[in-house]
Amino acid sequence: MRKLLLGSVAMAAVAMAASSASAGTWVTATAVQNSVTFAVFGITNGSIIAGDYTDSSGFQHGFVGPSDGSNFTSFDDPGGVTQPRGISQKGWIAGFDSSSTATWERSPSGTLNPVTKNGNALNGVAQGLNRTGTFGADYIDSTGTTVPYTGKRYKFANKFVLSIPNTGSAIRGVDAAGDMVGWFYDPNTGLQHGFISIGGTQTQVDVPNATYTVFEGINDRGIATGQFEDSSNAIHGFYYKISTGKFKQLDAPGAATTQVWGLNNHDVITASVPGAGSYYYCIHATGCPAPSKGHVINTPGKGKPAVP
Repeated sequence: MRKLLLGSVAMAAVAMAASSASAGTWVTATAVQNSVTFAVFGITNGSIIAGDYTDSSGFQHGFVGPSDGSNFTSFDDPGGVTQPRGISQKGWIAGFDSSSTATWERSPSGTLNPVTKNGNALNGVAQGLNRTGTFGADYIDSTGTTVPYTGKRYKFANKFVLSIPNTGSAIRGVDAAGDMVGWFYDPNTGLQHGFISIGGTQTQVDVPNATYTVFEGINDRGIATGQFEDSSNAIHGFYYKISTGKFKQLDAPGAATTQVWGLNNHDVITASVPGAGSYYYCIHATGCPAPSKGHVINTPGKGKPAVP
């Protein structure tokens, strides 16, 4: 089973894009100054990014700012092990405490509050905001089952019922039309499979021959992103063009492990390599993040040690 990085029904006919397909561009992300680890999860159309970093003392913080590194702002959730997982066009950020799994949202003005349902704080992962500010998420119910839902402005909005047989599932991305991507647990194997919900039609979608497949993001142009594990236990990223049903495997330069997260409407995809920082993969020649302008970081939080 994949270790989570704290996800009438038809099986999709899919294919991995041929290696001769037109190659995109890998761009190294500008890290927070003096950070030891650094991961970008979300990116807006204007290349404002959100993610996490650890400082030299091993404390984990969230950050937000322009991709060129010119004006990062550091912030912490109440638990202090902060992992922002998505950012909307208006600057709302969804994430969770990767130690306690307490779910939260941060407003554009910097107010960070827990996500609640009927007044009770939820635990799980919040991620993948669309342009209206709706995020995809999951919470753990009283039986220990992962339950998918959408939320907005610090609150649970709607439970999502996945009709594909499963023992738990999660939403990881929502587009402006309300289409969703995520993952579910196979009741027979316990492994994860990807799903896409378009116009209410739910489809299981897996990278061919993968041990597991998870979707992590979707944009308004019909591109979905995620990661999978191959038969050699190596983790790769991918993007998936919904209209054609084709995958493109993504491996960062020189990396043995590549984790792919969100993307914007310029088809700029965020990726991270454990222990080696983050990258952007630009499908097209235009829209890539601007070169670095140096580092500025504002209001560093206290944080707590990162969870291994």
